[in-house]
Order: sequence, then structure tokens, then C-alpha cells
Amino acid sequence: EAKQALYLQRLRYGAERITPERALGWATRGSAKLLGRHDIGELAVGKQADLALFRLDELRFSGSHDPLSALLLCGADRADRVMVGGQWRVIDGQVEGLDLPQLIARHREAAGALIAG
Repeated sequence: EAKQALYLQRLRYGAERITPERALGWATRGSAKLLGRHDIGELAVGKQADLALFRLDELRFSGSHDPLSALLLCGADRADRVMVGGQWRVIDGQVEGLDLPQLIARHREAAGALIAG
């Protein structure tokens, strides 16, 4: 959503006025403010400990000189680590506690049942 907001607002106001930093502010502090939430929107003592960490050493990020621009403009679609409420939920790109092969098998079974009718 931050990427789309960045692109749309750049069409109207220009790239020099609509920076990745501004879009990140909309996505974090701005969203929290709109929701009337004071416990989210920034990394600070007493706030919710939610964050996502991305690796930027992949080829698609190699041309960017700025990490924030790379995240918003170069397709950062999969976090390496995600913390929600102070608990790690994704580590090394894998959801903690999720049996992925079992989930895939259940999904195939459900899809097959839909097709069979």
C-alpha cells in the first residue's frame, strides 16, 4: 500500500515532493493517527513491538543506493523476519510453527473437493 500511495501521489505532486520517507510516514505514524491509536506507528518505548526486517542483498536491490527506496520501489514482497507484539512470527522467511507441507496437502485436498463438486 505504501508503494501504491507513493506512485499515485508522485503522479500528482512529483517525485521531488513525494519521497519514500514521506510514504513510510503515511504508512506508519499516519495510519496510526487515522486509527486514533497511540500505541502503534513508530518504534518507541511503550509502543507495540511490531516490525518487519528485509534482506537487501538480492539482485533486485543491487542498483539502489538507499535502503528505504529499495524496499518501496524494488519489490520487497517477502520479509526475512517479522515480529508481532514482541514475538518473532517469521524467521528466515518461514512462519514459525507452521507445518508448510501439511498446509499444502490440506490446500490441495480442499481444492480437489471444490473441483469434484
